[in-house]
Amino acid sequence: MSDSKKRITGIVVDDEPDIVDVFSEMLEDRGIDVLGKGGNGKEAIDLYFANNPDIVFVDMMMPDGSGFYAIKKIREKDPKAVLIAVTADVTALTEEKLKKLKVNGIVYKPIDMDNLMEIVKVSQISKISK
Repeated sequence: MSDSKKRITGIVVDDEPDIVDVFSEMLEDRGIDVLGKGGNGKEAIDLYFANNPDIVFVDMMMPDGSGFYAIKKIREKDPKAVLIAVTADVTALTEEKLKKLKVNGIVYKPIDMDNLMEIVKVSQISKISK
């Protein structure tokens, strides 16, 4: 199978199981294979290192390790990880924290899938060029 045919892989982490399921289904419909699903920051870290996905979609506000915690820990061990923050928090403080963590993109809830797929596309292009 050539690289151009390879599907992008990802994990989805959010403390709302319904959001995880719906979001995962929407990603699958758009050609992204969801390798794992989690409900907190600790699970995000474990899923990342167990599955080595192309992209991590992680909610910010969760129990047992926030998305901020997960991003920080994943980034420490894998600086090239592609991390997409998913949040309903539109405050400047959250955006500033995420930029300091060097996320590859921020997607605000409710999720605009066209916007999300554009971020995915850009993140994959930048990953290849590094």
